[in-house]
Amino acid sequence: MQIAPGIHAIPVGTDRLLGHFAPEVYLVVADEGVLIDSGYSDEGTVSCRIDYVNNFAGLRLAYIVITHAHPDHIGGAARLREKTGAKIVLHSTEQTGITVDHVVADGDIISLKGIDLEVVHTPGHNPGHICLYIRKDKILFSGDHVLGLGTTAIHPPKGDMAHYIDSLRKLLDYDIDLICPGHGPLIREPQRKLEELIEHRKEREEQVIAVLRQGDNTVKQLVAEIYPELAGFLYELAKGQVYAHLIKLEREGKACSQGIGGEASYKLASPRYRYA
Repeated sequence: MQIAPGIHAIPVGTDRLLGHFAPEVYLVVADEGVLIDSGYSDEGTVSCRIDYVNNFAGLRLAYIVITHAHPDHIGGAARLREKTGAKIVLHSTEQTGITVDHVVADGDIISLKGIDLEVVHTPGHNPGHICLYIRKDKILFSGDHVLGLGTTAIHPPKGDMAHYIDSLRKLLDYDIDLICPGHGPLIREPQRKLEELIEHRKEREEQVIAVLRQGDNTVKQLVAEIYPELAGFLYELAKGQVYAHLIKLEREGKACSQGIGGEASYKLASPRYRYA
């Protein structure tokens, strides 16, 4: 479906983990076409993308630009390249097992002979995560950095909470009217959404500090205090979020740990943070 002039969303069913919030793939149409992300690699998903592109008679698909190398965003890229001849584009620091045709960095422009896609490096969810920005239309494709509903999962060691928050603040400097996320509905109040996400992370960090004031805690103990209602897949996501906040606090000198990785015990580093 067309969501803005020359911009189409190609939804495919549901996601086995995320339900209705399956990975979104966007087609940008100018003199040439670009897919933003590729979705999964199964035949049904890939065929759906190809069929949609083929609706535009004579359209040459030039690029498949991947926001980050997670399976729901890059899985179908190699098969789509095989069927269309499009080049796979990825940030220079992102790691993947497939051959990439072109690497990009922050500020690079992908030109479509009519529409320019500006690369915005937004690490946090993954080290080489990028957003794509159409400056003249004030549209941002946000991948998993900003979701249509909910908050982005940050899983150390590749996920980094400090970088994620910094990347959210970075986007506040862009003039954005519409965010097209990698999952969920379109975001039509971008500034408000970005500010809410930053504030949410601040509040969660304050919760972590409040629990640490009670004494030494492991990630599991912190999750039990902060997310008592969660289980299963959501519980595992919560563990990642709490662990990412703890790593950030330790890096900033606000907390210290004893032990290794997710099994370490944490406490506040000084009375300033213990009793403030």
